[in-house]
Amino acid sequence: MTANRKKKLIKTIRLSAVTAWWCVLVLLFVLLVNIFGAKLLGKVPSVFGYSVMNIISGSMEDEIPKGSYILIKKQDAEEVERGDIICFYSSDPLIYGMPNTHRVVDIIEGEQIEFVTRGDANLGEDKVTAKGENLIGVYVKRLDGLTAFSDFLKGNMLICILIGLQICTVSMFCYAIVAAKKNKGDGKAGGAADQNSQE
Repeated sequence: MTANRKKKLIKTIRLSAVTAWWCVLVLLFVLLVNIFGAKLLGKVPSVFGYSVMNIISGSMEDEIPKGSYILIKKQDAEEVERGDIICFYSSDPLIYGMPNTHRVVDIIEGEQIEFVTRGDANLGEDKVTAKGENLIGVYVKRLDGLTAFSDFLKGNMLICILIGLQICTVSMFCYAIVAAKKNKGDGKAGGAADQNSQE
């Protein structure tokens, strides 16, 4: 491979890497705007029709232990079946407007679909039905890896911060070394050029 073709290849790779990096940044920005926008409106953020929820009660144990993170898929109320675990904005006065995750034990069909729900660990059905229009989505699965990572962060927050600072410091140090070597190389090349011009 000639030197000229090698330079063109390196330039193409760099351009591709920079383009990919900017695409990732833009995507992350859009996702963050979506997430924070939903949070400000008091809604559950959704990305590509999926949401991640943190279960803060034990009403769905043993299926979903307290503290678990779960994946929710957006779905129309008409597609929900008995036995499905759904996430919905509750109309119960005790937690009004807050997300709740319970199992569908019956479906009331009329002008508006309503779900009779119950937590697996609860003795009876919920006193207030879940409205179809308040449906967030249907439970897909537990995210045990995310739950474990969250638990680790809670118990080792100081260690994680220190590791993060260490990574930033090492990255800056490596960047400074590379920049210094590059500048030194440019200086030598410039000096050689000056000598050639003087001759």
